[in-house]
Amino acid sequence: MRNTSGHTNVKGRILAAALCTLVGSAGRAHAAFVKGTSGDDVLFGLDDDTQANTEIQPPGVTANQSLDKADLIEGGNGNDVLIGLGGSDVLLGGNGDDILVGGTEQFATPNSDMMIGGPGNDIALWRGGDGSEAFDGGPGKADALIFGNIDRDENNIPIISAGTGRHSKTGIPTADVTNQGGFCTVERVQDPDFGYEFLVRFFLRATGNLAVTLRTVGVEQVYCTSQAGREITYADLTAPDPEFVVVSLDEVKKINPTVGTIIR
Repeated sequence: MRNTSGHTNVKGRILAAALCTLVGSAGRAHAAFVKGTSGDDVLFGLDDDTQANTEIQPPGVTANQSLDKADLIEGGNGNDVLIGLGGSDVLLGGNGDDILVGGTEQFATPNSDMMIGGPGNDIALWRGGDGSEAFDGGPGKADALIFGNIDRDENNIPIISAGTGRHSKTGIPTADVTNQGGFCTVERVQDPDFGYEFLVRFFLRATGNLAVTLRTVGVEQVYCTSQAGREITYADLTAPDPEFVVVSLDEVKKINPTVGTIIR
């Protein structure tokens, strides 16, 4: 099942992805490699690389041959929206200004996604309940990482809302950053052999406990929530000593207009 470009069929694609998740994948002859077109695509992971997939798991074999719902999703040359759903997914945005959502696993493991933006100004969204992840923004000048409560339907599928500009065909996922239940810190990586540039850590506000750590390289902006709550914070990773500062939504829209349409 391939998700095709165009905003008019967004609701149908969401329902199809939900059915893939709920019904399961027994007897399917394909595993979860989802590839986009040269246009603007909305691509959902299929979550069908499981032991129930008879193409992957030979009859009578007890050792798990599957990737436990991990998807490989490749966007292509358009301004794409990639959504991994369950499992530890690999998302490749390709050329264009892409929006990447590893998943909304709700603490179900495995849930550590790898997101690679590619050329263009890309955005990755992380939601509470996802695991520790990595985001390589690529050579763009305004690649952004967002921590927020991604809006979902009753099947835990991210809702695609109407978009503007580059994402007028695909629509966009949206997220509540102001009211999420945690806050972020940022640390510059000291060991050059580590490869990543920054570690962005998300802490639970109720307990103060560290929940996850996201690794970034080629990412210029991070948006999160203040430690006190009910405020958006922003870290400019191009600054000599980045730190989170409180910003208004109007300021966000000036810094990154696409992020300004995604978050509230």
